[in-house]
This record gives sequence, C-alpha cells and structure tokens, in this order.
Amino acid sequence: MKVFRLARRLDWPVVVAVFALVLFTWPYMRSASYRSGPEGRGEYTSSPEKQVVWLAVSVAVAIMLLVPSYRTFSEWSPALYAVGLALLVVVMVFGRTVNGARSWLDLPAGVRFQPSELVKITTVLVLAHVLGSERKARRMGSVLGALALAGVPALMVATQPDLGTALMFVPAAVAMVFVAGARLKHLAVVGAVALALLPGAWFGMSATQRSRVTTWLQQGRELTRAERVGRFHHLIQSKIAIGSGGVTGRGLGQGTQNKLNYLGFRNTDFIFAVICEEGGLVGANVVIALYILLAATGLAIARGCREPVGRLIAVGMVTLFVAQGFINIGMTVGLLPIVGVTLPFVSYGGSSTLSYFIGVSLLLNVGLRRPRITFAREELGAVAAEYRR
Repeated sequence: MKVFRLARRLDWPVVVAVFALVLFTWPYMRSASYRSGPEGRGEYTSSPEKQVVWLAVSVAVAIMLLVPSYRTFSEWSPALYAVGLALLVVVMVFGRTVNGARSWLDLPAGVRFQPSELVKITTVLVLAHVLGSERKARRMGSVLGALALAGVPALMVATQPDLGTALMFVPAAVAMVFVAGARLKHLAVVGAVALALLPGAWFGMSATQRSRVTTWLQQGRELTRAERVGRFHHLIQSKIAIGSGGVTGRGLGQGTQNKLNYLGFRNTDFIFAVICEEGGLVGANVVIALYILLAATGLAIARGCREPVGRLIAVGMVTLFVAQGFINIGMTVGLLPIVGVTLPFVSYGGSSTLSYFIGVSLLLNVGLRRPRITFAREELGAVAAEYRR
C-alpha cells in the first residue's frame, strides 16, 4: 500500500521525460552498436540486450531508493562520500585502462564498473548535507570548504585521466553553492582564482587532453591529410553525420557515417551525431526538448521544496543531467572540445545508466517528501482579506 501511495505522489513529468528519452533513443543506440562488415555482413560491437538488462536493474534500484527518505541519504552522505573516494583509490591501484583512462574495475561475472559515475552522486549528497544551512553558505570559508569537497574527487578522476567526468563536478558544486546563498562577491573571487590557475591546469593535463583542446581551437582551418585522419577525425566525421541528416534524417539504420564505421565511439560519446544523421533535425529537437522538460520539472521540484537539503539535492541532480547533456551535444557539433562524456539516459553503458537513474530517484524522492506549506487559520484569513482588497 505504501508503494501505491508513493506512486500517486510522484512527479510524473520527470518520469515521463526520462523514459521518453530512453525509449525514443534506444533504437538509435542499437543502430550505433552495429558495425558493418564485408559483403553486407556485420556484427554488434556492444550488446543492446545487455543495455536492456542494465536499464532494468537501474529502474529496480531507483524504485527501491524511493522508499527511504532523502534525509536518510543525507545523513549517510559523509560515509558514502568516503566510500566513493576509497573506490577511486582502488581504481588508481587495480583499475583497468580503457581508451587511455584508468577508470574501470573488473567485477565478477564479467561486469565492468566505473566508480567515478557514482562518486558524482555521492558528492552532490554530501554537498547538500554540508550546505543545508543557508547561513553557513554566506561565509567565504564555507564556500571554499564546499568547493574543496567537490574538488578532491574531481582531481582524482582527472588524474585517471578522465577530464570529461572530472569537469562534471564543477557546475554541480557551483550551482549548489549559489542556491545555498553564497555571496556573489565570494563566487567572483573564486572564479578569478580559478582563471589565474588555468595555465597551471593546462600544463597538468595529459598530451591527449591538450590535443583535444587545440583541435577544437583550430577547427575551420585548412587541414593536411594526416590531420584529417588523425586528431581531427572524430570531429570531422561527427559534423558530417550531423549535417547529412537534414530535417528528417536518413532513416533508422541508414546513416552512412554510422554504418560504414567512419564515426568512432558512436554508441557512447557520439550518439547524438547518430541521432542527427538517422533522425535528422526532428530527432535532435525531440531529444533536446525532453532534456528541457526534465530540467524544468526538476527545477520545479527544487523551487517547491522549502527544506534546504532537499532543494540542494534537486538542484545538484538537475545540474548534473543538464551540464553533461550540454557538454556532450556541444562537443559533437564542435562548440566545445571533445572531452569524452556520455549523453545521459541515451548513451550505451551500465555504470552511467545506473548513476543517472539513482540521481533521478533522489530527485523524485525530494519531490515526494518536500514539506508542504501550511497556514494557520488566522494567516489564511489575512491572506483572503488582502486578496479581496
């Protein structure tokens, strides 16, 4: 009976936005997982059916996490945060290197897990716990402390090196500190210091990461053949795929950049390019519209929650979804450097799918238990009298 009561009180627009994203884009993800071969033969480079299993597991976990209150997760957030940092240390020592980043752990039954995806969630929880008192956030020391909490896992992930995932901690932390009541002058000082440290960050990046930034800055100039098939290859093929889709697309499974294997990482980092090629401008706009719906309904939950911790959890989760979606789409069209982040709820991957659904569950959890605004009878009378005037 408790489950049915919870279901009636869910913020269903959030649920609709998430499942619409999954269902609408899954055929494109399946198409992007197929590699063409000689004489019309081909094979799946990754298993779409395995992704269905991950989706089922993620939905089940999300439903279970709706039962305890988000306040319980907030109270446990320091311990969860510590466990997340410990997992990042384990990855440094025993992790598997995939695509140049030592970000993965091999689990039993052939399961590969990326701890940094879950660490993003635990960091949002601990930030909400620490910033729960708005008065504290108005002190510079508290702002720096909160940003340091996000900075520690971000630096650990960046050393894997996984610049894309590391960047995701920044917008979530800044948004939460701002909503918690930080003074603009304090944020301005932090921003100025961050800009001053950028040269040092540049030399601290790996050669591959620096190459991705310079590639982004140099796009549009005349390229040599070696550059077209080298460091510019992914960006060029992504733009060709997006441009060739037109208004309605080439049709599901008919994209040449996809099927003829020109576009790399097409079921993960560059899935949006596949959607544009095979679904056209229409398909791309549907995806963007669903992200806007998710952001709007998630922020409505945050706005309607008068309890600081719940409001901050909602803001942090929405910022994670929107920032990662914006960066992924931006890098596929050339507006941002290619930093290797997936498209939430769309790209292939078990760890990312599980973390996204945990984030949605926490967002819905806040919506279920946000304190209702109540008025005493005298206050209601005063409001009614003012309204009649």
